[in-house]
Amino acid sequence: MKKFFAVLFAVCALCLALVGFAGCSGSQYTIAVLQYAEHGSLDNCYEGIRAGLAERGYGEDVVHYEFYNAKGRDADDTTYANTLINMMPDVAVGIATPSAYALANAAKGDIPVVFTAVSDPEAEDADFRTFDNVTGSSDKLPVESQIDLIKAFLSKGEESVKIGILFTNTEANSKSQIAEFEALAEEKNIEIVSRGVNTANEIPTAIDALIAQGIDCFNNLTDNTVVQNLQTLLDKADAAGIPVFGSEIEQVTKGCLASCSLDYVELGRQTGYMIADILEGKSADEIEYLYLDDGYTVDYNSSVMESFGLTLPEMYADANDVA
Repeated sequence: MKKFFAVLFAVCALCLALVGFAGCSGSQYTIAVLQYAEHGSLDNCYEGIRAGLAERGYGEDVVHYEFYNAKGRDADDTTYANTLINMMPDVAVGIATPSAYALANAAKGDIPVVFTAVSDPEAEDADFRTFDNVTGSSDKLPVESQIDLIKAFLSKGEESVKIGILFTNTEANSKSQIAEFEALAEEKNIEIVSRGVNTANEIPTAIDALIAQGIDCFNNLTDNTVVQNLQTLLDKADAAGIPVFGSEIEQVTKGCLASCSLDYVELGRQTGYMIADILEGKSADEIEYLYLDDGYTVDYNSSVMESFGLTLPEMYADANDVA
């Protein structure tokens, strides 16, 4: 009899677990979300995704989210991707390139995958076109506008500017963005000096190496490893009297001088609409990649600007001061 009740208890527990996953609080849909790292822009993406889905009628009363954060650890990212896909969610969402790529690899076309915060979804080393049942949204930087902003804030005019860029060797999107800067170097009269790292531990040495090359400023990308260690870059650059330009408002708030910034909440919201389309029957392959062509603002930090003895360029008189 004891054995019977033990077996019965185990079966009931399993049933409850399955019900809890498939329909927490009566949820009709399960969305698996894998975020690569903890920082403001990616957090804002997730916030926007939930808001966009809610606006389309997919609030938390009908959607259950399984959310994992790899915290920048590639091994965990791969493990979490496999775990989430094995749960057989209705849609899997990858926030940032490594997580989105890991999910697409794990899904093998069987589960629709939606990416966001992927700068170049057609990058040579991370081309999402090679997968079936995958779509998403890009946080591609407006590189030419960013260069114009840098030259204006530094009051360089037609003078040459030497820009230092720190990136992670495994971030395909960072390499793609640097290539865009380099392609405009002659036209814009700039010199790009870049330095790659493999781990966060290499960042301080890489920063020192770039400073030693006589750069006029740093330009920070949306590179996840570098963004997670932004304070190290800001501290070292400030000590050397070198301003850092960012790539989104969170970076400017933390101490970068200025940025052509993407609204990551809005990017997430638009991504939420794409997920809603899939829940309503569209195939991910039917949905084109989304680029927010007009989703950028210019943000600057007046406290940082004044600390470098700079003034707001007239052409950016309407820019957003986040200080």
